[in-house]
Amino acid sequence: MEIIQAMIGKRIISIKDCRGFSSIRGLMFDSMQDYDGALIYANAIWMPFVKHNLDLIFLDKSHKILEIQAAIPITANPKTWRIYRQDDAKYCLEIKSGIISNLKTLTGKKVKLGS
Repeated sequence: MEIIQAMIGKRIISIKDCRGFSSIRGLMFDSMQDYDGALIYANAIWMPFVKHNLDLIFLDKSHKILEIQAAIPITANPKTWRIYRQDDAKYCLEIKSGIISNLKTLTGKKVKLGS
């Protein structure tokens, strides 16, 4: 697992770079103590065994923000059993809910990813 930096708006956060099988696991079973989220190489996310509410930032191939969705972990309540999806996305940046204020205003902007 590699930790990389993501610049979203003017905020820089640390995220897990989840390639290959790691994209399937994402933030399941994760306490997120050493980073703020994960970069997933997929356009659909589900939330079993995730411990935190997340903001899902769906990105196109050039890392432009297509859509932002609020996601809650799956519980015994069937209302939480859903898959979050953005069909045009290539990536999904999962971050702790609320750590970036005014997130919705960043739709259409690019996220800068690096080490």
